[in-house]
Amino acid sequence: MNALRIYRVAALFAAAVILAGCSAAAETESQAEAENRNGDNGVEWFYETFDDAQAAAYDAFRISAERPFESEPVLITDKSGKRTPVPVSDLAMVYQGFLYDHPEIFWLSSSYNYRVSVMSGGEETADAVSVIPIPESESELNARKKEFENAANEILDKTLTEAGDGGKAQILYDCLTAGTEYEEEALYNSALMNEHTAYGALCEKRAVCDGIALAYKYLLDRCGIRCLLIPGTAEGMPHVWNTAFWDGKWHESDPSWDTGSEDIYSGQYFDLTTVEMSKDHEREETGIALLIPVAD
Repeated sequence: MNALRIYRVAALFAAAVILAGCSAAAETESQAEAENRNGDNGVEWFYETFDDAQAAAYDAFRISAERPFESEPVLITDKSGKRTPVPVSDLAMVYQGFLYDHPEIFWLSSSYNYRVSVMSGGEETADAVSVIPIPESESELNARKKEFENAANEILDKTLTEAGDGGKAQILYDCLTAGTEYEEEALYNSALMNEHTAYGALCEKRAVCDGIALAYKYLLDRCGIRCLLIPGTAEGMPHVWNTAFWDGKWHESDPSWDTGSEDIYSGQYFDLTTVEMSKDHEREETGIALLIPVAD
């Protein structure tokens, strides 16, 4: 079979998100660099860490996400329109960075398609990608978008009388953890895809760690509070949690570990330092996790 016509499906995660190594990151970013990069909220924080080819793949995923029901894959091209093949080994990292940057794009499966362009020296490259939507139709997606916005606004309204970013972060954390059920079955059932998205946490009120962390990021983004997702492990199991920036410094929180608490003010994993969180959480030692600031 001609390699140019090979289309493959890649699954990004099963139980939780695991990132591949990132060739663009060699060492941990300084606090000043992290704070100054990419605008007020770091909306595309991870996009800025990629090399030109990886950024081209990210842009292709972005275009595909805007038209998820089209059958044709999106070519990976640079800013000038030149085709830019990307090592297949980079795609999982790029796709995850895209999902981490955009919790509002909740309609994407954890799997994606790519087209093999060349096989050289045993390494495949891809020249086109496409996303796999969770909704079955455009009309279903549009209905979910309205439902998602309404669910988020209902929670965000609770912050209107709170002036400080830290107070808003606390309110949103408490609302999310009290109103969401941790859906353990989604760790083992690949059909439960919404539970890995912010939609699952905000609209269906059930999710696993990545869905809950994405929902928290989305809510903080809406308040103008910079927030990132941290990939790693918790008690040895794959896990995702958050770090957010307010009052001049970073604060780590793990909403999924406080999910289901009967007392919304008893969250033990809100506003911790990296050292405090590391008692039972460990960041990934490679990839874009190296680009996430430390909470002092």
